Amino acid sequence: MRGATILFLAFSLSAFAQEALVSGRVQDASGETLPLAHLIINSTNKIVITSTEGVFTFSHPVGPISIEVRYTGYQSSRTSFVLSQDTVVHFTLALANKQLKEVVITGAPVLQSDQLQATRSSTLTLTEKEINSIPVLGGEADLIKTIQLLPGVSKGIEGTTDLFVRGGAADQNLVLLDGAPIYNTGHLFGFLSVFNPDILEGVESINGAFPAQYGGRLSSILNVNTKSRFAEHTKVNGNVGLLASRLMVRQPLIKNKLEIWAAGRRTYVDQVVRLTGETLPYYFYDFNTKLIYQPSTRDRLEVTHYSGTDILNFVRTGRDTASNFRFTSDFKIANSSQTFRWERTVRKDLQSSLRLYRTQFRYYIENQFEESRLFTNSNITDYGATWMVRKKSTDLLSWTAGMDLVHHIVSPNIISTSGEISQLVESSATTAQQSTEASAYLQADGNLSSRWNWSAGLRLSSAIVQNSFYVNPEPRVALRYKLSNESALKFSYSRMAQYLHRVSSAAVAFPTDIWYPVTDNVAPQTADQVTLAFNQHLPRKQLFISVETYYKNMDKLIGYREGTNLFLNTDFENQLIQGKGRAYGLEVLMKKESGKLTGWISYTLSKSLRQYDEINNGEWFLARYDRRHNGAIVANYQLTPRWSVSGVFEFISGSRFTPIIGQYIVPSPSLGGVQLIPVYAPLNSVKLADAHRLDVGVKYQSVNTKRYRSEWFAGVYNTYNRATPLGISIQANPDGSYQYQQPGLFGLLPFVSYGFKF
Repeated sequence: MRGATILFLAFSLSAFAQEALVSGRVQDASGETLPLAHLIINSTNKIVITSTEGVFTFSHPVGPISIEVRYTGYQSSRTSFVLSQDTVVHFTLALANKQLKEVVITGAPVLQSDQLQATRSSTLTLTEKEINSIPVLGGEADLIKTIQLLPGVSKGIEGTTDLFVRGGAADQNLVLLDGAPIYNTGHLFGFLSVFNPDILEGVESINGAFPAQYGGRLSSILNVNTKSRFAEHTKVNGNVGLLASRLMVRQPLIKNKLEIWAAGRRTYVDQVVRLTGETLPYYFYDFNTKLIYQPSTRDRLEVTHYSGTDILNFVRTGRDTASNFRFTSDFKIANSSQTFRWERTVRKDLQSSLRLYRTQFRYYIENQFEESRLFTNSNITDYGATWMVRKKSTDLLSWTAGMDLVHHIVSPNIISTSGEISQLVESSATTAQQSTEASAYLQADGNLSSRWNWSAGLRLSSAIVQNSFYVNPEPRVALRYKLSNESALKFSYSRMAQYLHRVSSAAVAFPTDIWYPVTDNVAPQTADQVTLAFNQHLPRKQLFISVETYYKNMDKLIGYREGTNLFLNTDFENQLIQGKGRAYGLEVLMKKESGKLTGWISYTLSKSLRQYDEINNGEWFLARYDRRHNGAIVANYQLTPRWSVSGVFEFISGSRFTPIIGQYIVPSPSLGGVQLIPVYAPLNSVKLADAHRLDVGVKYQSVNTKRYRSEWFAGVYNTYNRATPLGISIQANPDGSYQYQQPGLFGLLPFVSYGFKF
């Protein structure tokens, strides 16, 4: 009996040990690694997805193994061999345009189909090609404008870079550039985003089912990664458009070991206008650079820098001696961030990552008219560190653990006045604030059976501010049930906490809004979200379909007392109140990313509500940015290898506002006359007009030499000239009554741009 037991244990241990690790990378012919490529393990019917660096690791029983690698825009590759021990294998994929017929027949899974195999849902991905093929304002490819066309995301007013995700406010989105938070995402007063499209490698928008490694905001995580793949040789690409021009240079120093690249962008409209004899005193520029060093197969180092600035310098003087005056306005908004990242493979199944970063957002405004002067400025600076370790134990279990630490330094919002204006606006300043956020998390992922996958995590977040200490446990859980090889049902629950908020001086968010941490009187905001999703992949039609519904409950949301005026108000903390919110909706996405016709159709049906004890008699009301219907059709069709056409149709319900429906007369306090007191409708009870727009574009790509490529992109923004409502204005009628009007922004605007690369 004892011998049988020993024999059984030995057999069990032997069977358990009959697995080996397969690792390597996926790259193209130039040696650049391909992120998020699909490895289909035919022998076990399993799909493995490479990391953002194109690296993969998985375990497999010893014996015969067959692997097929697929990546959008490249020919698939297959290999078979007998696995007897830990093995390293690399795949090199060829561009698909060399054999277009094969691409049409076989097709490659769309990248959004990652959602089918992943346990979590509510994640949207965009490729560089998708962002650059969409016709937008001025022909300037724009990440944020593309994100606004996806389900669950709505925008503020036309032309802005604000994102309102699943009923949340604009400040409830954490925007990361190579891991560093970016506080202001807009150039040109919000009409363009700060992200140079040339530098993008991968974009991921997480709207729910948050992994434990992310926190700090309630609504979404926008994870923007810049190029980190090694180039085979020196590469230069640029673009000349109506609004801005840009240039990027990539220079390998040691092949596949050391590289540096730099990219710059500047609007030159001010210089063009100057040639006509007029002046336009505004311009913006941004600069990105990255150093990549891989000293060994186990280590990888990256250093990233970003800076971007908007500058307005306006001067106006009297045209004759009778009107001898001088008015000047100086306006400057600046973002900057620096990151250091160290990735290390401790073992084949264990990886660690360390990131250090600094990020800053600041602005100042100075206006002067004759002897009167008004100056205001503010800035926020973060110093942060993140450390994470990933362990791939078996196919049944893997885990991720880590810690985050960030120190916020919020300089006071200073208002300084002199001259006659000081009698109307007094000099003042808010109190400088500092806070420290610290978090630790652990997440595990595994399989319950061939059909059930699970993911569970816990994030413990905290904030230390003057005289206060806040702690919030943030549990996360996700389940996936495999209906078939091409369809799945998913469920998730996640809790988020936010310790930093934006104080907005108007109904529309401006770059000069102030970021402010929690205090003794202002508690952290929290949100609990539940999602249920259905994913379907149709390989023959190269189509991915997602239907998702969500419910989100929010607490301690920031609001303002009725009648609050935050314009040039440094004592805003006493005007803040906190309340509750809830949002729910249905989201549909149909996406196709391979074949001659690519693009997506998205639709969102949603509702967002708020409740504050001191507003609207304590009753629930619709949020200002409640947009009931939001949909888009995005299409790109490859007519020939050189010609393609694209179009975007967008529909969005109007935002909410509170109108004046009457007035009544009361005696003035001085008894020297009367006053008109407005009567308002219920809060946010009226909706602005719905908006819809069609943009079209035509692209021509040419190959002048083997290494030089160029393209022309021309089209029309707002083809049928239907202006989107910008806001509300009150106009007087001849009979003495008043009416509301909705002035629009941007009629029909043609655009053209020229791009090149070599």
